[in-house]
Amino acid sequence: MTLQNNPSITVENLSKTFALAEAGGGHVSLLAALRTGRREASTREVHALRNVSFRIGLGERVGIIGRNGAGKTTLLSILAGITDPTAGSISIAGDIHAMLTIGAVLRDEATGRENIYLDGEVHGKSHMQIEAQVNEIIAFSELGEFIDRPVRTYSSGMKARLAFSMGAFIEPDILIIDETLSVGDVFFAEKASRRMKEIAAQGRIVIVVSHSLATIVDMCERCLWLDKGQIAMDGPSAEVTKAYEASVDQVDEAELSAKFGRGELLARQPALGSLTAMQMMQDGHEVGARARAFIPLNLVAQGMVTGLSPDADLVVSIVRVDGRRIFRRSLRASGAELTWSGTFQTKLEFDPLLLAAGLYRFEVALLCNQEAIDMISRVVEILDEAGQFGGQPMLYCPPIMKAVRIGNLE
Repeated sequence: MTLQNNPSITVENLSKTFALAEAGGGHVSLLAALRTGRREASTREVHALRNVSFRIGLGERVGIIGRNGAGKTTLLSILAGITDPTAGSISIAGDIHAMLTIGAVLRDEATGRENIYLDGEVHGKSHMQIEAQVNEIIAFSELGEFIDRPVRTYSSGMKARLAFSMGAFIEPDILIIDETLSVGDVFFAEKASRRMKEIAAQGRIVIVVSHSLATIVDMCERCLWLDKGQIAMDGPSAEVTKAYEASVDQVDEAELSAKFGRGELLARQPALGSLTAMQMMQDGHEVGARARAFIPLNLVAQGMVTGLSPDADLVVSIVRVDGRRIFRRSLRASGAELTWSGTFQTKLEFDPLLLAAGLYRFEVALLCNQEAIDMISRVVEILDEAGQFGGQPMLYCPPIMKAVRIGNLE
């Protein structure tokens, strides 16, 4: 496919508004609506995009990030020509190929090989041109003998690899890849990243949408951060993703905690002891609302004890968002004790943190005579950027737990 002299995307004051029916509004059945002859459903406007403007030029690799509902999918749909904007203008120079969903790219009843030929024909390639690339596409997809089996027999990962491989060798002027085509294992992801860079080096434009900030930094030199339908920041990927991560952490901690509810009600007894602080660290930095799987994590809790009995203990638990307590470890079980009065610090080392991606509450409880007298907790979302194998593990390696005395009572 011949590359345009200067492929580009120019977006000016782009807006998109959807009209959504209010919950419970309108008739309870289609028959009732037809009988009355009028529409009674109340609607409200949702502004998916508001006055978005940017330009992407020759050979740029651009990442698009933002929280769910920020407008990423709507923007991609407009760029791909699937959705029309409500206001503003968009100008695209060059042939565009958008891989937004696997289902939109693959035909389930056809084999993988047949899908390659069908997709090539859709994008204007001759049979001879497809023949020249088919073996390269099959080798890149790593599907082996499965390439001649119906796509309906493929796993989601196999479908993703085939869809990506087809798009990566179509060689359009502009290639758009949504996060839904995540290729899964880390080795294929690295190969996919190299292929993206090769495509951009040819002067083509590559746009990638992903929740994985590491992927955006690795694959793209530029990043657009969408927030509530507007561009919050446009600049170098490392700078934009860092600012986005800091912003999300500030907002998300309260929202994540709300998903767990109030948690366990506790009658605190400050006369016996209390917990004063809890900190979580990864790579030398304090964890906010998110932590990464497979990276060592240190949990540090500080507190004060006064006149505790010999049965005093400290217990650390991890509770999954569905309410299941997947981990519980006491200080005594780790071979340490709280045998003094004064301030203390206890540290747990999860090396590495082998939790499945999801939402968890880390709890630290101070016990006296096996009764909790104080508790402190943090809700954290675990991100799995590397990709796990073998299902959904909960926690493989028990952490190291210890406590040290850091002060005396006056």
